[in-house]
Amino acid sequence: MNATKRKFNTLIQGIGARSPQAPELDDGHTPTRHGLTASSPPSRLSASISTPDATARAGIPTFSTPSPSTELLNKRRRIGVIEMPNPSLSPSPKSGTTTISNVVLKKWTSSAAIPAARKDTQSEPPRYCPSDRDSLIRRLGTFQELTEWTPKPDKVNEIEWAKRGWVCQGGERVRCTLCHKEIVVKTNTRTVDGKQVPVVVGSDVEQGLAKRYSELIIEAHEDDCLWRRHGCDDSLLRLPLAVPQTALASLRERYDDLCTRPSFLPYFFNLRLPPTLNLKVIKTQLPPDFFTQPPPPSTNPPSPNDVALALALTGWQGLTNPRIGAVPNTATCATCLRRLGLWMFKSKEVDEATGKIIVPAPMDHLDPIREHRFFCPWRNTTAQQNPGARTKDTKAAWEVLAQTLKNSAYLRQQAEKSTHRTPFHRAAASLPGTPSRSSKHNSEEQAAMETPGEPEEEEEDMAARDAKDKERWAKLRRVKSLFDTKGRKKQQRALSRPGTASSRPPTAHSRQESVGGEKA
Repeated sequence: MNATKRKFNTLIQGIGARSPQAPELDDGHTPTRHGLTASSPPSRLSASISTPDATARAGIPTFSTPSPSTELLNKRRRIGVIEMPNPSLSPSPKSGTTTISNVVLKKWTSSAAIPAARKDTQSEPPRYCPSDRDSLIRRLGTFQELTEWTPKPDKVNEIEWAKRGWVCQGGERVRCTLCHKEIVVKTNTRTVDGKQVPVVVGSDVEQGLAKRYSELIIEAHEDDCLWRRHGCDDSLLRLPLAVPQTALASLRERYDDLCTRPSFLPYFFNLRLPPTLNLKVIKTQLPPDFFTQPPPPSTNPPSPNDVALALALTGWQGLTNPRIGAVPNTATCATCLRRLGLWMFKSKEVDEATGKIIVPAPMDHLDPIREHRFFCPWRNTTAQQNPGARTKDTKAAWEVLAQTLKNSAYLRQQAEKSTHRTPFHRAAASLPGTPSRSSKHNSEEQAAMETPGEPEEEEEDMAARDAKDKERWAKLRRVKSLFDTKGRKKQQRALSRPGTASSRPPTAHSRQESVGGEKA
């Protein structure tokens, strides 16, 4: 009887001693694992089976009658779902303490470490992406410090290295972003006391060095490096200025950025603009709400700032340092990353009454186009050239922007004119009119249909269009006359004479009847 009670009690204890990790695997609740208390009778425990899993998990005994949850845990350990800790490295938990299972640690790691790893991966720039314009500009930005990279010949300048995946590491040294090979590029400098000193070399020596370094731009990569096979295209720096909406939005953004520093902008007479860049004409070609929509910042002046507009039209904007914020006395180009000190070009003292310069600026004048770097599309016509165009346009980016504004203004004017016309007038202007004999009568009707207040140019256009329509109809009549036969012409003449013919030509049956009547 006592033996039966002991077996029954052991069975009950085995059923109640479920592992707390099973709910974690199925339900996702945080489990706790308790060791055996001191009050647990040792007689209730049977001889455990000696397995590596059982020895690794200290504090959780194995019963002679395993529960379904224990079998599930053992099966999951065998297939590798739960990684068991090394018992030699981690101490076994003491009795009565609560430990965190591996499943919970895995879930904590997956929820905290994985998003951080994804964030680092997203912030890291791609090491090989020859079609990414931002990556190319980012690599070009490493060559802008004169203390780290001195000007080189055209064949081995910074744009050629950047298009093949090289970045400047300082000290005339470049490194590949993918294969991490490094080269020291020195054509006319040498190191003296830790400083780069220019050295005068012969033209033949300089040309030989430039030729050798131009070969190393490709050959210095590892054999399996992707930059060795293909680099960036020459037209990757080209600016998309043909779309009016995008061009106007970027122009307004640059203008607002420059208007935040009015006291540092040079005077308008300090600028040297190209003859074809007429600000008065361009301001008339801008949309009426260009300076008001979206609402400008409070720092913008009530009237348009001509200096800020001229600099924005030529690709300049305010410099913003990621650490200290906006730099008010410096402008920059977002494409070539050229920095322009505005204080160098502004006259220090000017007589406001007469406009005479009392103390001149350190520099004579500011040429906003010439200050761009040689490869910048705002200055270089080759960099802005469209490779898919049928005709080779030799226009820089500022010229393309000016032409886009001109075309947009013309289309806007035509749309406004079409809305002011009446439907009948619009149809007469779009469709060819029927020629009439009285041109004077037509001109009077046309003058009556025109709305008051239209410009004289539109009247001249309408008259020229009517003349072309009449000429076109005359040509059509001449072409139509070529297909008319002589018999048809005679028939038309007969039909035109009254009483000489019937309303329709005679048939064969009517001819036979007329012949029979004459014989009778």
